[in-house]
This record gives sequence, structure tokens and C-alpha cells, in this order.
Amino acid sequence: MKVISLYFFLFLVTLTSNLTYAAVSEDQMKLLEQLPPDQRASILQKMESASSLQEEIEETFEDASSLIEKPEREGLKKGEDYCSECIYGFNFFQYSPSTFSPVNDTPVSSGYILGPGDVVVVNYFGSNTDEVIATVNREGVVILPQLGPINFLGKTFQEAGNLLTKKVQKELIGTEVILSIREVRSIGVYILGETYKPGRYVMSGLSTVSNALFVSGGVNEKGSLRNIQVIRNNQIIANYDFYDFLLKGSINSDIALQDGDVIFVPFIENSVILGGAFKRPFRYEFLEGETLKDAINLAGGFVSDVLNDPRIELSSVDRLASKRKITYLDYSEGLDREIRDGDVINTSSIAGLSPQSISLTGEIMKPGEYSIQPGETILDIINRAGGYTEQAYFQGAVFLREAVADSQKEAFSRSADQLENTIVDVITKNSIDQVTEFTLSPISVLIRRLRNEDPLGRMVVNLDLLDLKTNPIANFTLEDGDSLFIPKRQDFVSIVGEVLNGTTVNFDPNLTVDQYIQLSGGLNDSADKDKIFIILPNGKSQLVRRSLFTSTNQILPGTTIVISRDSRPFDAINLTQIITPILADLATSAAAIAAISNN
Repeated sequence: MKVISLYFFLFLVTLTSNLTYAAVSEDQMKLLEQLPPDQRASILQKMESASSLQEEIEETFEDASSLIEKPEREGLKKGEDYCSECIYGFNFFQYSPSTFSPVNDTPVSSGYILGPGDVVVVNYFGSNTDEVIATVNREGVVILPQLGPINFLGKTFQEAGNLLTKKVQKELIGTEVILSIREVRSIGVYILGETYKPGRYVMSGLSTVSNALFVSGGVNEKGSLRNIQVIRNNQIIANYDFYDFLLKGSINSDIALQDGDVIFVPFIENSVILGGAFKRPFRYEFLEGETLKDAINLAGGFVSDVLNDPRIELSSVDRLASKRKITYLDYSEGLDREIRDGDVINTSSIAGLSPQSISLTGEIMKPGEYSIQPGETILDIINRAGGYTEQAYFQGAVFLREAVADSQKEAFSRSADQLENTIVDVITKNSIDQVTEFTLSPISVLIRRLRNEDPLGRMVVNLDLLDLKTNPIANFTLEDGDSLFIPKRQDFVSIVGEVLNGTTVNFDPNLTVDQYIQLSGGLNDSADKDKIFIILPNGKSQLVRRSLFTSTNQILPGTTIVISRDSRPFDAINLTQIITPILADLATSAAAIAAISNN
């Protein structure tokens, strides 16, 4: 019995985790029959309840899918516009309708106008206690027990409540009443003209023009957003400006819809393009009579690096001469000028007003983030930060620049492409008999690393203060986003790569490259004796040069000695000349990361 109970417990866990109780299978029923009748009945009841819950969840998700993303947006990144030439606001409508069911759980405002189809709830308390659910009939009348018919047609929710309260106080002494709305009626609204999907839409009686636009997918590329007409009983009762909501967040001009209303979207009549140093440069629709000031406000005004009285370039269409005319206006004088369809408004910013900064860390007297001015040099910022500390090792400085990182990333990508093209050549030129899985596997790993590597963007710099003061070339100009790290003085040398035991040893100025390698156990069988290079503390890398009489290999504290793998296995596919510099670049990038991490 214990075994059966255990299996049954596991069976229930599986069912619970998957939420699949729709039907009891034959195997499940056999297992259930081994239980006492009371337990079997209880379990079956729970399974039926879970099945019902699952069906409700599925129905909820099905109902929620009344809006789907527009097909035109497929393949676009989040926030990306699919019509960059359309007026501002067009791309705001990202969804199109599949179906639309009326929403009845939206809170009802006091100004909601009751009409046929609304379902109200009347709660009596006091001398009489009762709850009555009634529907407003086609004549706008609600029939209530003890009170008879009450006409709610055309009355707001607040007015209907006041009317009912007065009638109860007059006819039912000692009784009070509360009126609420249980279901809001559905209304049919026609959305026509230059819309995404014109047609008749059934929606909640609480819907407004903005709701209707969202439900129908908005306007098409030619549709106006600022002159939307609301037609009721063949009369234009209002013109809706969607920009009030979109740009100002105002819903005061939104219009509550009624059954049979028509929303008509006309063509765009006027548009203006604002470009340059505006907060939101775009093409905007404008209304007849609006001025240059209105257009600038549509674009959010100027960015911060524009002077108080900027010069504005206005390009207008001269229809008589059939050409464009460019006019230059002072901001303080030309704001009241009316704009015309097809105008282009541009303004420029002032170079040097955008904030720029550099990060200084490590052995700096005053490390931190420093603002920089155009033309400032590395010596200027070091002096401003108080110079180096006594423990600073400027020979191992790590200077990073974003533009260099981007360039290195592109170089890694090109190298990966070059390796892939070489493999393609080998396969397509009948050289595949020279290649084994042991040849391509390390190349595949190398290609993957090149694709995934995020270089820091280290620059080789000389930060000797004396050299910076006397050599204008060494004292380079700073850029926004630069970063400088000064490590503590280092007293070690690292040996990595194809050695018996990669290690880090104390620096000894009397030791040569070969002697350092011997300290790590010597070269292994895969080492390439002709491809040993050193990475100096400042990031500079160079091949080890061997001479019978002298040694030109400079070893400084913090140097890394890298022994490359023998590339002869790749000779069959002509990769030796490609792989060697790639490995050097990757080792240099790794050394930069290690220099920062170790401190």
C-alpha cells in the first residue's frame, strides 16, 4: 500500500506541474481504482476543479488577444519605427485588431450617460432590504419593484442616482438606496477614412475617440492625427487633436462616443519637418495658422547645447518659382511667422557644449570622474588630479578608449571571417583529404572566441610626466569616455602559453627570456620556438629577437611572456600567417584585463 501511495503522489505532482486535467486516462483510472472510494471521489473532484480552472485561464488568454502586433512590425527591434517618413505619432499605433469584445469592468465615471442596454444594480437598505438587477430598455426606462418605471434616458450616472434617491425617500419611508452599474452597454462605432482598418467596431459604451483609434490600429500613412472628425446624426460635433494626448498628456479634449457615431480621419493637409538640434526631430502635422513657435514646441524645443538666441534655417517651397527658398531667422524675431506645408526647419548646436568626461582610477592622488574641455590633454588631467602616488607604476598604465575598442572588435570580426573563408576554400577546392577533425576543431574554437570577445580598447601610451611635458606627440588629446588606470608598482613576470607550468615569478633584471621560461618548466612539445613574444606593461607586444652576441628583448616588471602553439598542423590549409597575429591580439587583450583585475 505504501508503494501504491508513493506512485500516486508522484502521479499527482506530475499532473499539478503540467495543469493537464482535461480528461482521466485509462491508466490513471486504474491507479485511482486502487484507492478507497472516498479518496477516489475526492481526487476526481479536485481534478475536475483543476480542469475547470485551466479552461478559464485559456479563455482569459484567448480573450486578451484581441489586439495583435501589426505585420509591418515583424523583424523590427523594440522601439524601432517602421515608417520613418510618416508624421510623428503614426508609429505610436503598434497593434492591429483581430477581434474586440466590449470591456465591462472599467470604472464608470459620474458623467457617464445611461442608455438602452446598460445593466444597473439597485441596493435597498433600511426599512426595506433588497437587491434588484434591471436593464435599461429601449425607451431608456428601468422598471423597479415598489417604485415602478423610472426614466434614465439621457441622464448621467450621477443624475440617475440623485433621481432614484429622491423617489425612494418620497415613496419608501425609512429606506435608502445605492445605484451602481453592473454591465455597460455595447455601442457600434464606424471608423472611416484614412484609417488602418476602416469598418464598424463594437466597443464598450465607455469608449472615447482615443480608445477607438487604438482598437482599430490607428491611422494609415496618409491619415491626419490632428483633425479627426466625430460625426453624430450627420453633423460634425467635434474635431479631435490626438497631439493633445500624445505630446501634452491631456485627455480634456477626448470625446465620449455614442452608438452610431462616425469617426472620420481625413488626409493630412499640412506637415513640417524639424531637423538638427531639436529634442525630438521629426516630421509633424500642423494646423492652419500655426507658427514657427508652435512647430518648435511640437519638437520639444532645443537640446541643451543650443544658445539662447539660435539662428533658425527655414526652407520653404516657392510655388511661383517652383523651387525652394532658404531664409535665416533670429529666434527672438521670427517666432510669430506662420509655417506652410512642406517647410523644413533646421537649427544647429554649438560644438563643445556636450558634456565630456574621463575616469581616473588606481594610483592617482585624486581618483574619480573628471570633466574635460575640448583640446585638453592627458597631462592636463593628470595635473588636475594631483599627479601620481608614490606607489604608482605609470609604465603599466592601462588607457582605454571606446573608439579603439570598436576598431578592435571590427578587426576580430574580420579575422573570424577570414578564417571561415579559408575553411570554405579548403572544402570547395578538393583539399578536404588534408584536413582532419583535429585541424578544424581548434579553428572553430578560435572563431567562436573572436566573435564573442569584447576588447577593452587599450591604447599603448607613454605616461612619463617628463616625456609628456617635453614631447607634444606623447601628450595626446582626450576624448569623451576615456579611462585611465595606474597600477601599483609590480615586481613579477608572467609566463603563459605552451610551457610545462604557466606561472608568475619575481622580476629579476638579470634574467633573460629563456631563463624565465626555464623557471616555468621549459617549453612543451606543442610550443613554437620561433613565435615567442612579450607583452610589456604598457600593452605593447613584440616578438622575441634572438642574437648570438646581444639581447634586444626588454623585460620590465609586469611583463607577460607568451609562448605560442606550433602552427605547423595548420600549414595544410595555409592558416599559419593568419593565426599567429590573431593569437597575439587575443593575448594582448587578455593581458589588459588581467592588469586591471590584479589591482
